[in-house]
Order: sequence, then C-alpha cells, then structure tokens
Amino acid sequence: MNTRLASVLCATLALAACRKGEKSGPVVAEVGDEKITADEVRQRLNETSPFLRARYNTLERKKEFLENMVRNELLAQEAIRQGYDKSPAVREQMKRAMIQELIKHQLDSKLAGTDIPDEELKKFYDAHLDDFVKPERARVFHILLPAKDARERAEAKKKAAALLKDIDAREKKGETNAFQTAAIKESKDALSAPLGGDLRFLSKDELTKAYNAELANAAFDLKNPGDKTQPFETPAGVELVKLQVKTVAMNRSFEESKEPIRQRMARERRSRDYDEWVKKLRDNAKVAIHEQELEKIQVDAAPAPQQPASISSGHPIPALPPVAPVSQPGQKAPPTAASKIGGN
Repeated sequence: MNTRLASVLCATLALAACRKGEKSGPVVAEVGDEKITADEVRQRLNETSPFLRARYNTLERKKEFLENMVRNELLAQEAIRQGYDKSPAVREQMKRAMIQELIKHQLDSKLAGTDIPDEELKKFYDAHLDDFVKPERARVFHILLPAKDARERAEAKKKAAALLKDIDAREKKGETNAFQTAAIKESKDALSAPLGGDLRFLSKDELTKAYNAELANAAFDLKNPGDKTQPFETPAGVELVKLQVKTVAMNRSFEESKEPIRQRMARERRSRDYDEWVKKLRDNAKVAIHEQELEKIQVDAAPAPQQPASISSGHPIPALPPVAPVSQPGQKAPPTAASKIGGN
C-alpha cells in the first residue's frame, strides 16, 4: 500500500474510532449502523478556520459539510470491511496518532501553567533577573596605540589620524573590514588585536571596568553602526573606536514578565514530566536491545526526510499526515489537516 493511501485511511479510521466513544446530541445522519450527531458536526466545524467556518451559515452549506462527514464514514467502514485497519502501514500511522493523543491528554493539560503560584514565578524572576533586566550593550572595535608621555601621545595621535584617514578611504572603496584589518596590524592590545580589535558585547560599566572610562564614554557616544571616533586619549595611550552595533536596554518588571515566566516554567515542567514519564514506562516494561542485529541493518543513502512535528518539550513526535482533499462546487481553499477530516 502506498504511503499516501495509508495516510488517508489512517486518518479516516482514526475519525471513525474516535466517534464510537464520543456520541452525544441529536442524530443528524446515519451511515449504516453508525450515527453522526449534531455535537460531532459542531465539533468538526469548530476545528476549521474561522474564515472557512463562516461559509457554513445556511442549511445548504451545512448539508455540504455533513456530506463530507458521511463520505468519510463510508470510506472508514469500507476500509475496515476490506481489512485495511490491519495493514502495517495504517497501524503505524494510527500508532503515531495515538502517541500524539496520549501525550496531549497526559501532559498538555497543565501546559498553560495556571496552577503555578505567584511566589514560584517571583522566585524564578529573581533567579533569572539577567533575562529581564539588561543594560544597553555595544559591540565595538578599537585600535590602541600606547603612549606614556606627551611626546609619545603626540606621535600616537598623528599616527591614529593617518590610520583613520586611510581606513575611511578604504571603506569608501568598499572594503568593509578596513578597520579590523588595521587593528590586526597596528593595535597593541594583545587580547583584541588578533580579533580585529573586537571587544565583543559589553555594557558601559563592563567596558569601563575592563578598560577605562574614556574608552567606554567614547564607545557609547557613537550612535549608528559604522560610526568611528576621532583619535582620543586614554590612560593607556591613544585610541580609535568603531561601533558595530548596539543592543537596546531592557528593564521588565515582575508584573510585565509574569506571564512569559509562567509559560516558560510550564514548558520546562512539561519537558521534565515527559522525561520522567517515559523513564517510568521504560523501567516498568521489558525492553531489550539486540545490538548485533541492529548493526547488520544497511541504510540506503537518501535525501533527508521532512522534519516531523515536535512537541513543545523538544521531543519529536510524528505528525498525523494530511488527508487528500475532496473539492466541492465553489470551494476554493479546502484544508488538508487530518484534524479537519470530518469536513471542509
């Protein structure tokens, strides 16, 4: 059986299986011994996008939607009659769908984090304050020309002015890394010179502590990426500085951060619960790995498969494949998600 047919049958059979245990509301259609209720129709309609849902506001449109559900029920019954529910391909697809449902009901009920008290949220905020309160930072390149006395400073300033003029000329010709190239050759800062004078991202206070206030003030006085200082003096000598980029300062209060923290804590808790749950399942089951047989498996070279859908904990869970759409007169954009198999 080809993969596409297996996917369609899997979704159709899954729909049929789900409906057997979820019957409520008045009956709106009967397909053999199976009944389709008003609640089922309403549920399927609610699973469509609001744009498509707005189409089904008349009896004729609702009948059109119901006809699709009848069609799917007929397909499911015929698939079962022909034994496709026992096909290995369909059983594999059903297994993936069941895993999604299991994880959703087992773990996702607390994903909103509404049960996490404010005290725990505040504790998280205080422990991760750097995530919510950050000073402005700048990434700058600099060229240091050491100078100890007035004569050396005068010579260093003259050399720095010549370097700046040369850098500007080369940049106008399109050499975007002219400053970094000059820093590698001319700067006497042993730590940054091999990196093209790169001081990485630092706040003004960090730059002051690592170097000096004069360098920090000059760097943060620059406004736009690419701006450069004129030669200026520092306790170490004479400097040139070029601004690469600045990051905006952030100062988010606990109240502003509370909901993002709640979501983050809920996701992290879900990930932990998932790992613990799977470990418990494995500990309680008989799992044996036969490495000798595993090693014999030959894997054919092939293009990388499409990335499967992931649950929020980062553990990949195979997604239920789309169902082949069946066009209706006047229909422009039928959805293909398996969750909407009961209607357009």
